[in-house]
Amino acid sequence: MFSPYINEGVSVAVFWLFVSAAIIIQGISKSGFAGGAGILSMPLMFFVMPVNRAAAVMLPLLILCDMNAIYHHRHNKDWKTVLRIYLPSLFGILAGAAVWWWIGQEGVERYGIWIKRFVGVIAIVFALYIVSKEAAMSWVDRFRPGAGVGVIAGLAAGFSSTIAHAAGPIVSLYIFAQDLGKTLFVGTVAWTFTLINLSKLPFYIGAGLIEKDVLLLGAVLVPLIPAGSWLGKWMHQRVSERLFNRVILVLVFIAGIQLIFGINPVSWVLTLFRRGA
Repeated sequence: MFSPYINEGVSVAVFWLFVSAAIIIQGISKSGFAGGAGILSMPLMFFVMPVNRAAAVMLPLLILCDMNAIYHHRHNKDWKTVLRIYLPSLFGILAGAAVWWWIGQEGVERYGIWIKRFVGVIAIVFALYIVSKEAAMSWVDRFRPGAGVGVIAGLAAGFSSTIAHAAGPIVSLYIFAQDLGKTLFVGTVAWTFTLINLSKLPFYIGAGLIEKDVLLLGAVLVPLIPAGSWLGKWMHQRVSERLFNRVILVLVFIAGIQLIFGINPVSWVLTLFRRGA
């Protein structure tokens, strides 16, 4: 049933291993443990899935995570800050959806490599963000970016989120700089991503990315999100978040390099295995 979702040369076992790992990591990230870890999910899926299908499968799962987040933070949000990013993000979402529509018309095989390279660059930027997160937070804490910066942040967040679900640092840094306090910060981020991801959904449908099989595969993967969330909470008391983030950092950086230069580690390892056999 899901054979169109598996890249050529990738075994079914390897496909499920990588996709399951991607969703579990997303669940760990959403649990509040190692918040930057979720960036590894899309590169892992891109290694074993066509880029358009990977992005489509992830969106409904992210929306489910968002619904859970805003349930817990339904009273904790600053609407002024949310709207400063969300409203301009709609134009970024529109631009990202236009890119997906154009790729769909021209052929994913021809232009999918550029999406991978874009995600590779984003992955490396995220890796640098993880390294310098404390310094970045300290730097933005000295500023109070206003509506003008919010427009730029919203446009960038909408586009990068639509292409690769990768707007985390943009949104987090802007909202952190508003000095809302921890509770309002977490809730405002959750509400911002909920609105952005919900707004992406009709554009994904219009671009032909969301199909019945996408929802079926997503339904199969849904239990892995709470499993990842539980694992994140379990790790919180037993695993150094700093060490875990460093491991994720290395993996994200390697994945970014591989996506930029078109190296698929799955195919490479399988080729070596066949030669050895």
